[in-house]
Amino acid sequence: MRRALVPFAMLVLMGGAAAQTAPVPQAPQRILKYALSPRPDPLTQWKAPNRPHYKLSEILAAQSGRPNWSQTVVQDEHFTGRFIQMAPGEKTKRIFYADTEMFWIVQSGQMRVSVEGLEPLVAGKSVIVQIPARAAFHMETLGDAPVLRFEVIHSGTLPVYVDGETPTPVAGQDYVRIAYSVPQTNLDPAKIYLDFDKDVVGGKVRPGRFLKSGSLIRGKSIPTPPRDDQGHWHTEANEFYFIMEGKLDFQLEGVAPFIVEQGDVVYVPNGRYHRNNFTGEGTATRLAIFPAGNMNVLDPANPSRQAP
Repeated sequence: MRRALVPFAMLVLMGGAAAQTAPVPQAPQRILKYALSPRPDPLTQWKAPNRPHYKLSEILAAQSGRPNWSQTVVQDEHFTGRFIQMAPGEKTKRIFYADTEMFWIVQSGQMRVSVEGLEPLVAGKSVIVQIPARAAFHMETLGDAPVLRFEVIHSGTLPVYVDGETPTPVAGQDYVRIAYSVPQTNLDPAKIYLDFDKDVVGGKVRPGRFLKSGSLIRGKSIPTPPRDDQGHWHTEANEFYFIMEGKLDFQLEGVAPFIVEQGDVVYVPNGRYHRNNFTGEGTATRLAIFPAGNMNVLDPANPSRQAP
């Protein structure tokens, strides 16, 4: 793929000077710098299973009648994201990931999550669970309804099974018994379990970087900016979103504007302008998922006012 050099604006935020009296919250000052950046030419395309917008309602309709199912909706060099439904009475095997964290969001139903070293946790709708590397865990469905989750792992990683479990066969892999060391630290439940509705919507916890690979971005309905406000793009990494609550108006380069709702997934290839704004009634929250870094690049001729 040929990469073109394009002018762009980098966004730098600087706080105001400290006050001598009681501090008054101030919006950061926005300072733009300019540079030349490579940008894919032609623009990066969506490669299946990735697509601009997955509607949860359409996924549920397609999977209707199946008690247990899994559908991958994101897969690139960084992350794999899939919806997984478990029927009542189902439980997973005890596994861990050797060197990477993973997480999931409960979309519906209830599950019991058992993490080695912690008391079991009960997770219902909108609960986010993040499992650190080398922390063994398993989950089981609670109650008479299936439990549906959106799960994200690092692409290319395979689970390690706790001694005594029977691994699920993987082509080209032979599971062998091993010995390994674990960190001599206690797990903090506050870094593993976040009840979005109770803690964030309820005002106990501010949205932000609960996840190592993602950020909760929350706001109230605002007027839609003009369509010539393209938003921003990213120089190296792709980005995708899981909609936690409310509705958002999405504009994505090369795609007609669309509305997303709770449970939907949006995928943005690197190099494509994108922006969204909170729309509909009340508040909306998106979980932005991306690798470390991910600088926002603006149009130097018309820098978006919405870029964070």
